[in-house]
Amino acid sequence: MRKKNHEVTKREDILLAAEHVFAERGFKGTTVRAVAQKAGIANSLIFYYFKNKLVLYEAVFQSFFEQLEDLILQHLNLDLDRLGILKQLLFAVTEFSAKHRNLLIILTREIIDNGNLVQKINNKYFRPLYDTAAEFLAEGSKEALFRKVDPLHFLQTLMGMNIFYFISDPLLQAVGARDPYGSQEIEKRKMEVWNIVRSSLT
Repeated sequence: MRKKNHEVTKREDILLAAEHVFAERGFKGTTVRAVAQKAGIANSLIFYYFKNKLVLYEAVFQSFFEQLEDLILQHLNLDLDRLGILKQLLFAVTEFSAKHRNLLIILTREIIDNGNLVQKINNKYFRPLYDTAAEFLAEGSKEALFRKVDPLHFLQTLMGMNIFYFISDPLLQAVGARDPYGSQEIEKRKMEVWNIVRSSLT
C-alpha cells in the first residue's frame, strides 16, 4: 500500500510540473527534460508513468477534468434548492479555477490553435458537462427558480467569466490590480460572479 501511495504521489507531482511547463511553453515548446527538471526527477521516471509527451499532455487534461467532474457531482448532490446549489458550485469552481490557472492557459491555447486534443476534449468532457448544466438550468426553470435562458449563451458567458479572469494577469496588473489571485480578491471574485449570475437568472 505504501508503494502504491508513493507512486500516486509521484505521478501527481509529475502532472503538476507538466501543467506549469505546458502553460509556460506550449505543447511544442515543452520537453520531457523540462518537465523532469521542474519536478526534480530523472527523465526516465517520467517515461515510467507516461509513454511519451503526448500521453503526458493528455493526462494533464484528464486529471483536470476528472477533478472538475467530481467537484460538480458533489455539489449537485447538496441538500439545497437549485439556486443554493448553483451558488455553492460557482464558489467552488472559482476556487478550482484559481488553483488551476496554468491548465486554463493550456486549455485556452489548445482551443485557439484547434489542437489535436480539441475534439477529444469536446466529446469526452465538454459535451457531457454542457448537457448536465443545460438540464440543471431547464429543471430550475420548470421549478420557477430560474428564468428561461439560452443554455448555449448562458454557459459560454459563465465559462468566459471563470476562465478569462484567471488567464489575464498582465491585463489585471495594467489596471492596477494588486494580488488579483490572493485569497481576498478570490472571495470578491466569487461574489461578483455570483451577483451577475443571480441577477441574470432570477
